[in-house]
Amino acid sequence: MRRAAPRQRGIAAVELAIVMPVLVLLLAFPLALGRIFWHYTAFQYAAQDAARYLSKVPVSEMGNPTRGGEVARVAQAMVAQELAELAPGPVGYVLDVYCISESDSDGGSCAGEVPTAVRVKIKVYFADIFFADYTGLNLWLTVNVAYPYLGK
Repeated sequence: MRRAAPRQRGIAAVELAIVMPVLVLLLAFPLALGRIFWHYTAFQYAAQDAARYLSKVPVSEMGNPTRGGEVARVAQAMVAQELAELAPGPVGYVLDVYCISESDSDGGSCAGEVPTAVRVKIKVYFADIFFADYTGLNLWLTVNVAYPYLGK
């Protein structure tokens, strides 16, 4: 049996060194996108829970100027608790809680007037800390959930 020529030794290592960066890039994109979708889903669930809570608050609490502000703070605390374990990036997230009424169609604070709808908006700057050098996936994720006010 003939032995391979000595100049053929190590050719597999050279081929692997050439192909490895391409394989890492092909792996980095699906992992980064999966992480983005996972965070987006968590933000969506948190916003839905807060909006559902706001939509069912009794009129007696929502119409009261002092209690309405407390209700909005409770919704913000719900979102903060649900998102406490996530680390979306260096900026964190921006949370807005709106109560939309007939006189204020753009939305405002939830204190004083009984709303016709409620809206929870979460905006986060998502920085990919693992594969940023390869993917460059740094973007703003926005979740906007609106429910009609049912607490009548």
